[in-house]
Amino acid sequence: MIIRQIFNNNVIRVEDQVGREYVVIGNGLGFKRKPGQPVDQEKIEKTFMHRPEKVPQKLIELIGETSVDSYALADRIIKLAKEEMGNIFDDNIYITLMDHIHFAVARMKKSMGLKNALLWQIKKFYPQEFMIGLKALGMIKEQFNVEMDAHEAGFIAMHFVNAQQDKGGMKNSLEVAKLIDDTVGIVSNYFSLSLDEDSFNYSRFITHLQYFGYRLLNGEQERNTSGDVFLYDQVKVKYPKAFECTNRINSYLEEEYESAMTIDEKVFLTVHIERLTTRSK
Repeated sequence: MIIRQIFNNNVIRVEDQVGREYVVIGNGLGFKRKPGQPVDQEKIEKTFMHRPEKVPQKLIELIGETSVDSYALADRIIKLAKEEMGNIFDDNIYITLMDHIHFAVARMKKSMGLKNALLWQIKKFYPQEFMIGLKALGMIKEQFNVEMDAHEAGFIAMHFVNAQQDKGGMKNSLEVAKLIDDTVGIVSNYFSLSLDEDSFNYSRFITHLQYFGYRLLNGEQERNTSGDVFLYDQVKVKYPKAFECTNRINSYLEEEYESAMTIDEKVFLTVHIERLTTRSK
């Protein structure tokens, strides 16, 4: 193989004996090298064999700015996810996951862990993705000798959730935006309240609606409608106004999308509405 273009120290474009082009990745592949020179094939760690022009420029830049180790680890985690869930992920997962791992490792080395406000929902509604996140923690520890907790597993899981949602395209995004807008309108009108769009609770409420909307439109809602009946009854008594507002939203979903919330989904939404409305006054 002959070097044709050097992107950075770790990423180069090469040509084989019959004129086929590839983008290859490896520590130091481009370091002090020039186009026309042979490739040190022992250093090659990843080869993009088909249509190298389709390799995202952002990925090439990230590998140059961070390390091949971060890419190699992201690649291993994505392969695991594909083995367990199928090849259902948008290609941008390589960029987002690699970027996340690089900065998460840097944070943890400085003891700067982050709390994941959506951890419970992620575990509940995306169990496969969360298990992949937990397995990824073991790989990260093995690669970088850094301990991470379940909150970080939740963040990793959401990269895989979002990589699936991206396949829904603009149509789903617009429909989810409409669902969110309509739901916010129902809450605002029911409580005769102008919601504080800059508040943390509003942001968390919108994020919850985004994930719920994608699940609903992609047919990924829970099939188990029994749910936690005890918690449902507790929430119903403790937050009666928020619960009634949730029922109005449920009626809207039944009419607009021919789909209803499960018991657990009603509980989560009621709690979000209670937090949003009692702390926005």
